[in-house]
Amino acid sequence: MQSPHTKEGDHRMRRLGSAGLVACVVAVVAATTATRQSSPAGEGQVLSPDAHLTTPVTGLERTNGESKIVPVTGQTFSNALQVVVRQSPAETNATQLTLPIAEPVRAGDVLLASFWLRGRSADGKAPARIEFLFERSESPWTKSATYGAASARDGATWRRVMVPIRSAETYAARQAMVSLRFALQPQTVEVGGLSVRNYGKTRTLDQLVEFAVAQNPVGPVRVKIDLKATRQTIEGFGGNFAQPRYGSTEPMDVVGRYALENLNVVHARIGLPLNSWNPEPGVFRDDAQARASLLALQEMGRRRLPTVVSVWEGPGWMLGGKPEQMGRTLPPEMYDECIEAVGRYLVTARDKYGVHADYFSFNEPDYGVNFKFTPKEMADFIRQAGPRFAALGLRTKFLVGDTANGTNFYAYALPQLQDKTIARYLGPLAFHNWDVLSASDTSYTRIAELGRRFKKPVWCLEAGHDAQLWQAPNPWGTWENALRTAMAYERTIRLSGASLMDYWTYQDNYPLVDKEGPKPYPVFHVVKQMEAVFRPGTRVAMASSEREEIQALATVGRNPREFAVLLVNSAGAGTVTLSGLPAGSKVKIVTSDKSAQLQAEGTPFAVDAKGNLQVTMPVRSVVTVLGQR
Repeated sequence: MQSPHTKEGDHRMRRLGSAGLVACVVAVVAATTATRQSSPAGEGQVLSPDAHLTTPVTGLERTNGESKIVPVTGQTFSNALQVVVRQSPAETNATQLTLPIAEPVRAGDVLLASFWLRGRSADGKAPARIEFLFERSESPWTKSATYGAASARDGATWRRVMVPIRSAETYAARQAMVSLRFALQPQTVEVGGLSVRNYGKTRTLDQLVEFAVAQNPVGPVRVKIDLKATRQTIEGFGGNFAQPRYGSTEPMDVVGRYALENLNVVHARIGLPLNSWNPEPGVFRDDAQARASLLALQEMGRRRLPTVVSVWEGPGWMLGGKPEQMGRTLPPEMYDECIEAVGRYLVTARDKYGVHADYFSFNEPDYGVNFKFTPKEMADFIRQAGPRFAALGLRTKFLVGDTANGTNFYAYALPQLQDKTIARYLGPLAFHNWDVLSASDTSYTRIAELGRRFKKPVWCLEAGHDAQLWQAPNPWGTWENALRTAMAYERTIRLSGASLMDYWTYQDNYPLVDKEGPKPYPVFHVVKQMEAVFRPGTRVAMASSEREEIQALATVGRNPREFAVLLVNSAGAGTVTLSGLPAGSKVKIVTSDKSAQLQAEGTPFAVDAKGNLQVTMPVRSVVTVLGQR
């Protein structure tokens, strides 16, 4: 059994090798020229000189792409790598550049990666995007940092990106590598001036983050709000309660109880430990982990919370392979056995524990965590299971997808949505957003398109920003974790049309609170702060920011006189002028940053006669504006 914080253990590392997700302890810096201070003194280079210009890009044939070295003027570097991606494969690492380190790195060493980026998507409508990773160069591909970087919006301006890193392990030369992944969308992208400098223990990670931020003050920024342009209606925030899936025989831990008592929890996703429930053919055991999951489900029923029941692991006799092995396929001849096991669990929940499960899913079946289904196989399973559930008197429907990330969702879900033979058994669209801070806009807006086309709500059932966060030393209480959670929530809701966000997890796995106490971490306060913006029944309204570093989204309340705005600043200090607000309305401003969270201004502010409001944005902060006309 792995640590409770492993997020399914090393299969996530294998998935990162093929999909790409976003890690913590990073910062981004944008600039138009190379005139700022380049880096703190005293560094040692980790990569060979001009490694990104002398190492071939792999996988170009998989994206019908090409690469070449192009000359550059007006910068501190004279050449850049240009990569053209003409088609997007399923995997973001299909076309990538891998650069082995030339010098050793020790565990805990602090490094600063720096590079310049420019380019556009193939349709010219979006910035170029790449993914930067610092990782072990062989299995289990341990990630010290993974970061999705975007070019400047105009496509022509060079944008500098800095990524502070703390090495997760000790590496000799060539035992770790820098990876640049290009297959996020059809695009032309250029990378110049790539370096990775090792400061050892002479600098702290916070010092390098502060240095990076100092290079990029946000300054004055305008954000336009359109409260009339509303989209999805928010159902609210919920959480995963899956510890019995990881072996716990208790339904609720200290962290879970704290979340239920101190957050506005509107939904729960429960893990069904099928291996514990159905350990042998025809044997169903209502004890140990299975009983704990049923008690957790009962607790949610007592609180009248809608629920999803999801399966990760299956019994060896049914699924085969090794325990927790990723990508195992359920043989079709075992469909009936599996359907019966799930059906018996749901009937036991209903008849013995007095609770109905609204929806069912296999966790991340596109990647196989741990059941793998193709879209056709999933449709075949649902076609077989739907009538059996109905015969058992169950109203439980199937989620569409529950995929490992948003990028894979469209291709995986569409065939099922188009299959009219299973339409009656399908519920909401569901995905996990681990890739949201690196994925292209299109990957997520296509989810919203499917929701509108098939008239189904969109749910993000594992909400977070980094499936590898557990590899960092004690990351849960960091401001970085809190800030990037806010970034991930804002971008997911804005692009995908998600109406429900279930955090991973509201228990002691990616915890919101320190169980000793319990004491809330900064991420808890930020989730609570966002709850006030995305209250159940509010409608999302559009907001457009002049700068990528300022993310903005608004809502309109059930009472149309109420409105709210979420602002997330991933860079240096600045001032945001909001426009389009109701003239003369009173607002409350709440600020969270590294130094303190949920700091409310003492005196209410008033929107001016032109509908403008000026808001101070501290360095790397989350600010909410709560107003009433």
